[in-house]
Amino acid sequence: MKNRCAECMLAISTVAFFAGLSPILTAQAEPGSGALVPYVSCQFSDGLQIVETDPLAPGITSREVDTDSGPRRIDMKAGVRVMFAYPDTDFYANVKAELLPAADYPQLKQFLLDNFQYLANGNIVNSSLHSRLNGFEAHGLDREKLEGGVLGIYLLFDNSAHVVTTIYLLNQEPQSRKFQTLEEYRQLRDRFLVSYSACVRKHQRSGQ
Repeated sequence: MKNRCAECMLAISTVAFFAGLSPILTAQAEPGSGALVPYVSCQFSDGLQIVETDPLAPGITSREVDTDSGPRRIDMKAGVRVMFAYPDTDFYANVKAELLPAADYPQLKQFLLDNFQYLANGNIVNSSLHSRLNGFEAHGLDREKLEGGVLGIYLLFDNSAHVVTTIYLLNQEPQSRKFQTLEEYRQLRDRFLVSYSACVRKHQRSGQ
């Protein structure tokens, strides 16, 4: 991630796209955002908590991503940023769930995959990841060492709902994080990906 680490660090600077800290995202927060309510409704058995949720700032309908062929625009119908943390620690994960226009979904998905490949240069792609993670098409990459601000980037595509979830797994100072070794990071990562994707599916089925 040496050459493109700056792109990863930009990932946690997405606050400009989101505004108005809100403990609960309602279906009325943004047009079409009812599809995103399951993404902000999860609880975890290991103490991980949703500590912040931010809907898209008014007027924001797109963002840009970098690819090897140049920047590409990602149009959005709705979006939410969800911040996760363990008790008495810094943020563990920065998650963006975005509802994409159905008509443009295949092209926008390809742009996001091209961006993923752009960021994957010099990084470790998680080849052990189950592509169908509780029904989500999953792609991920990680750093080789516990250094920098972002340790992993994961994409979860819900192709039928036209929602993409971008997960940034964050690093912290050793005294302020849940993990101390790379292996502990990987265990927490896998637990989070499985638990979060399963929770979203559960809420989707129940209509929450």
